[in-house]
Amino acid sequence: MNFQFPIFALPPAAEALRQEVREFLAEERRAGLWQRRGDFASAYDPGFSRRIGARGWLGMTWPKAYGGQERSMLERLVLTEELVAANAPISA
Repeated sequence: MNFQFPIFALPPAAEALRQEVREFLAEERRAGLWQRRGDFASAYDPGFSRRIGARGWLGMTWPKAYGGQERSMLERLVLTEELVAANAPISA
């Protein structure tokens, strides 16, 4: 098989979100609000979920009429990618 992955740049909104998520995660770790674990699916923290919800990161692709932000699926992927990479407590 010959896989080819075209190189592309993320849209500015996705890059900005990535930076925002990384800063949030760094602040959370500095404050000792959760500990990194070896498996992202092994921990759940209701407080962490509330904090990412307060930032509008739960249901972020939903229509604004239902409390969402109407953000793109690519932005949702960026958020998920950063949370998984940080081993954040997102098993719920």
